Amino acid sequence: MSDNILFNIIIVISGFSTIILVLEATGFLPLWISKYLFRRRFANTIEMLKELGCDIEKKELIDKDTKTYSNSIQKKLEKITLNKEVEIGKSTNGNIFSEYIDLMGACANQRNAQDFARELNTFTEKISPPLEFDFIVTSKLGSPILGYEFANLVNKPLVLHSEEEKFRLIKGVDSRSKFDFGNIKIKKSKKALIVDDSTTGGRKVIDIINDLEQFGFKTTDCLVVFAPQGKNADRKLRNKGVKLHFILEIPIKKEE
Repeated sequence: MSDNILFNIIIVISGFSTIILVLEATGFLPLWISKYLFRRRFANTIEMLKELGCDIEKKELIDKDTKTYSNSIQKKLEKITLNKEVEIGKSTNGNIFSEYIDLMGACANQRNAQDFARELNTFTEKISPPLEFDFIVTSKLGSPILGYEFANLVNKPLVLHSEEEKFRLIKGVDSRSKFDFGNIKIKKSKKALIVDDSTTGGRKVIDIINDLEQFGFKTTDCLVVFAPQGKNADRKLRNKGVKLHFILEIPIKKEE
């Protein structure tokens, strides 16, 4: 009888462990649980290496893990890269780039959008201190489907930003002239996290920051998959009090 009870207990524990692994792999596991499991696995790895006589620093393991993770993302981006000379940005300024990563176009496919949303979610788990935000904002001119899938993962409202005013009140102003709230009421002073595929010169993001500020919302962070080198978007956002977080910085060559 006792053997049957023990066997049943083992089956229940195994089933529960499998469910946890599946939820974590698909990005549906709550963030605090994922972080806890990651810390436990990391601590166990360190202890095992010490028992084997390896004197290894935690930072070395983190750097190696980060490099492997970055290489994986880079391979995904290479599959959607247009290897032709292009101009990037709203204005024609004569700056020619040797390639264009069309993540915006790739995210028109829901599976791609969900994949990169999971990558962003995984990346945010490594950010310290953790990002604090009440809702997600994505530009309509960026990758709104990516923003939508990310918002679903983190269970936060999605708000879309319009570069042009949809309407103008005869008297006063209304945040709905620049933002689509989806019938969700978001109080002033709430904090937004800007999410997009990339930031080039930072103009779109700064427009969002300015409009959020105008209507009483706060912004401290912007999250993107990649940032092209040489466009100084990071510095421009810092000047606005916003920190740019990106998985990869892409060395896109610029012809002089």
